[in-house]
Amino acid sequence: MSTSTQHNNNSGTPESGPKPKAKRRRGSWAYAIGTATVLTTAWWAFAGGSKDESLNDTRFTAFDVVSNEPVSPTAFVLTIRSRDSELAKNSAKLKAAWEHGLWSVEFKQPQLQIARHYTPLPPLEGEDGTDGQLRFLVRKMQGGEMSNYLSRMHAGDQVWLRGPHHGFDIPKRLGDAREIVFLAGGTGIAPALQMVHKMLNAPVNGAQDSKPSIRILWANRRSVDCVARDEFRSKREENLRAQSVFLRQILEMKRRHGDQFNIDYYVDDERKFIGIKDIDAALRSASATKTTWTLQAANKICRWHSAELLAASMDEDDGHTSDAVCACPQGRAGRKIVCVSGPDGFIEAFAGSKRWTGGRELQGPVQGALGTIKQQGNETLDDSLVLKL
Repeated sequence: MSTSTQHNNNSGTPESGPKPKAKRRRGSWAYAIGTATVLTTAWWAFAGGSKDESLNDTRFTAFDVVSNEPVSPTAFVLTIRSRDSELAKNSAKLKAAWEHGLWSVEFKQPQLQIARHYTPLPPLEGEDGTDGQLRFLVRKMQGGEMSNYLSRMHAGDQVWLRGPHHGFDIPKRLGDAREIVFLAGGTGIAPALQMVHKMLNAPVNGAQDSKPSIRILWANRRSVDCVARDEFRSKREENLRAQSVFLRQILEMKRRHGDQFNIDYYVDDERKFIGIKDIDAALRSASATKTTWTLQAANKICRWHSAELLAASMDEDDGHTSDAVCACPQGRAGRKIVCVSGPDGFIEAFAGSKRWTGGRELQGPVQGALGTIKQQGNETLDDSLVLKL
């Protein structure tokens, strides 16, 4: 999901006719002070105007750029770090975000005064995510104001963030189900890796076999963007220290989680696209390896498992209703999860577009390829929730 905010700070003060020299000087000072006031007010309106400089979901906070590492000819990993003066507060907020699971922040482009959502990559193995450092996978897009702006960042530069914005509560929506399938387009793999970090790093309910299986169908335009594909195919051991940070992260996850974490690669330039048969096979593969019980039918008024209520909600709503209890019948309650993340066109093709209603971007009905599977009466989507990220 991406959003933008724009503000116009143009102002002018017309003058008419000549004025005495002294008055003209006083007028110039008044004009300068007035202009400065307007610009300062506009800036603080955009930045939030608060003395608390730690992360906040209503205003922007300064972070320092640590590095900008190329991943492919068009993609890079941007690493940033909280300023020391706000590290303690930011660490607590980042810890809460990682404990929630799915979350994002907004970057600001100060020249154009626009903002875009970006999803942080999970901490590397051995990190706890509370050191104030964040990494982002960004693809430089032709004509993309924000991605081009971030691509020019270097160590020591300053960027501005707003957030964190918590997304879907995956553990509560999954419940007793154990299958997650993720359709990811390009940099849309970032929330998929967040899900792996949240759901597989620690046993659920204290039992190893209670962890879900997570299968990612990752689509890219070019083969050079398919990070770790050759390593997944060969299954060879790698010297992780010698690899790029993003490749190292994927290989660490695979080595740690084994068959519970898999990626299938699809490349436009190789004429290999995600099709209905691929989605069906991924759903069948996940179900065959994990679930040994039948899930209870979802109650249509259940906050977590009702497909009807999901269609009329936003992903950020989960964080506001975290205390809601499951209203499904007693027994094994939950839904298998199918997530779709990537550019708007990708989400629309596989799950249908989101719907704007009353100023809120709602999930809307399941359409696209997944909607076709539902219409065909294919049982692989039974007991599933489709989440548009």
